[in-house]
Amino acid sequence: MFSRTVSEIADRRPVHVAPDTPLADVARAMAAHGRGCVFVRENEAVSGMVTEGSLLRCLLGAPAAEATASRAMLAPPPGIALGGIVPHACRILREKSVKHLAVYDTAGLLAGVVSDMDLAAALSLDFMMENTTCQTIMTKSVLAGPPEMTARAVAQALVERRVGCMLTLQEGRPTGIVTEWDLAVKGLGLPDGLDGAVAGLLSSPVTCVPMTGMVYKVILHLRQKGVRHVPVVDDSGRIQGILTFTDIIRRASGFA
Repeated sequence: MFSRTVSEIADRRPVHVAPDTPLADVARAMAAHGRGCVFVRENEAVSGMVTEGSLLRCLLGAPAAEATASRAMLAPPPGIALGGIVPHACRILREKSVKHLAVYDTAGLLAGVVSDMDLAAALSLDFMMENTTCQTIMTKSVLAGPPEMTARAVAQALVERRVGCMLTLQEGRPTGIVTEWDLAVKGLGLPDGLDGAVAGLLSSPVTCVPMTGMVYKVILHLRQKGVRHVPVVDDSGRIQGILTFTDIIRRASGFA
């Protein structure tokens, strides 16, 4: 199981920015390319990686107009060799608490990037063979709040709780979702920036999956939609947990 190598699934077109790129431009680059990370390059050498998480933490700590990519980057970028196998990549993601890894060639040069989404897609067949259901690996603790909260307050809650999204609920049923990516990449576009109401960033209606749903089908659905989080509900539509690629990677990293 899980014997595929990173070279088979890596994205060979990583996005680069300069160290002095303002955070607003970093966010625009992520939005334009639909990416959750960009690499910081100076004089053809890669010095760091800015992720949606590191960008959001930096935005909370300093005014966007005063900070640049070099301040928000993870350095050196966590990575894996092209020949590394999928379960090894999963373990590195867990150890580093990141969603993306730099992929290096035999000369130690950046050859691409691989994400938790890429790795999960590579594992879908294995999860099908296991008949793994959502309730087996979902996270039962769910962060929820009202749409009137400021984007900054939600961002701080995500960072403190180390989770990737917040739901809005009505009578226990999901009505909206905002993610780390929404806050980091689109938050600066709000009229009042992160000090505006998070309602402006909510996605609604929310697609949910049943507790008995098969994980391999959810992986395909999430990848098709380009999202990382899906609420898990009972037969009445009430929230019971949330399934993310982090949960999937956690399960997969335990395999040799």
